[in-house]
Amino acid sequence: MPQQYQVRFMQIPRWLAVAAGVLAVAFAVALFLLSLTVFLVLLPIVFVVGGLYYLFGRKRGPNVRRPDSAEIIEGEYRVIEPERIERERNPPR
Repeated sequence: MPQQYQVRFMQIPRWLAVAAGVLAVAFAVALFLLSLTVFLVLLPIVFVVGGLYYLFGRKRGPNVRRPDSAEIIEGEYRVIEPERIERERNPPR
């Protein structure tokens, strides 16, 4: 036999509901301001570190590949007609 639960509704004072709402809004605003502050502090740091890496972080040695020294890989290929593909896929019986 399944256990049956009874639901009881309670009334809370209006001032408690208003206080909970104000507290929730204050928490949301505080979280937003914290994230905005972290973003505004970290954004310039990321730009400075990125600029320093762009200027000084790249390797400049003989092993660095350059676009003008790209290698061409040769290979053999053949063109197959669509009819031949169908014939090979579904051989006659």
